[in-house]
Amino acid sequence: MKPRNISDRVQWMGAIDWNRRLFDSLIPLPDGTSYNVYFVQGSEKTALIDTVDPAKVDILLEQLKDIPHIDYLYPEAKLVCSQKAKELLIDHLCVAEERIKIVEDGETLSLGDRNLTFIYTPWVHWPETMVTYLKEEKILFTCDFFGSHLATSDLYAGDDPYVCEAAKRYYAEIMMPFRTIIRKNMEKIENLDFELIAPSHGPIYDKPQCILDHYRDWISDKVSNKVVIPYISMHGST
Repeated sequence: MKPRNISDRVQWMGAIDWNRRLFDSLIPLPDGTSYNVYFVQGSEKTALIDTVDPAKVDILLEQLKDIPHIDYLYPEAKLVCSQKAKELLIDHLCVAEERIKIVEDGETLSLGDRNLTFIYTPWVHWPETMVTYLKEEKILFTCDFFGSHLATSDLYAGDDPYVCEAAKRYYAEIMMPFRTIIRKNMEKIENLDFELIAPSHGPIYDKPQCILDHYRDWISDKVSNKVVIPYISMHGST
């Protein structure tokens, strides 16, 4: 797998997991998934946004082989995260504290002629989640926010309605309990000027209005006059 250009300064360097059928040891993946990694090249520094599942690390390293140096998020580089993420990285992954750089809500990190602004969006779907806004490229990197478990060779979602179906399943299975918090997170990004939404899983939204409208509907108080009765039977009858 080779890096794919989103712009002359941003590349996708992820991995497609066609065969994975379970996520977090719980969530069914009928369509597999993807692990999206984004490399941002500034005039002075570089950054890697997100990484891949450990099983796919060789694929990522192959794509990074011609990159001489990464300043943020890579071995011997600084891990940029929220205070809550720092605690989790130290407790669960034993990351050395001196390698971690805390950024506050709304803080901007300069890469030279490119700048990354961090916006805290907790509980989409972990307490430390934040999105990263690259103003110069009009890209919003959203981590799990707006994501979808969908393995596809397409880099962009385009008008494919199945992407939004996968995103709806992702929202319903993971994020729906945090609906009121997601409302506040939506408000924090509403006024940003972006043309692409680049999540950690699933294709990039090159027509982001569609997924934004869907999320507004899912987090609203509008309900349908419908009752769902789930049932199960060993032999296909009740």
